[in-house]
Amino acid sequence: MRALEARIAAAKGSVAAPHHMKKDYSQAQLAWRMVIELVAGLGLGFGIGYGLDLLFGTIPLFLVLFIGFGFAAGIKTMLRSAREVQDRRTAQEAAEKRED
Repeated sequence: MRALEARIAAAKGSVAAPHHMKKDYSQAQLAWRMVIELVAGLGLGFGIGYGLDLLFGTIPLFLVLFIGFGFAAGIKTMLRSAREVQDRRTAQEAAEKRED
């Protein structure tokens, strides 16, 4: 029985997740991060604009204005995240070349 348990444990230990799954997961994680950043910018812009419109009793002037600001802020944050990932990959490639 112990020999069988040892063989099962050895078989389970030898099965590892493929390397590409971790890479795919990080790509999906990055995509969700960017989507959340964009939606957060739009949501904050909507909230601020709607609040100002209620406060001042105006037509949806501030709502439209701040949704535009929120969209621009979300895009800017997405671009900053993409640049951060690109810089990290460039640093990894440079480190790999130095090792060779």
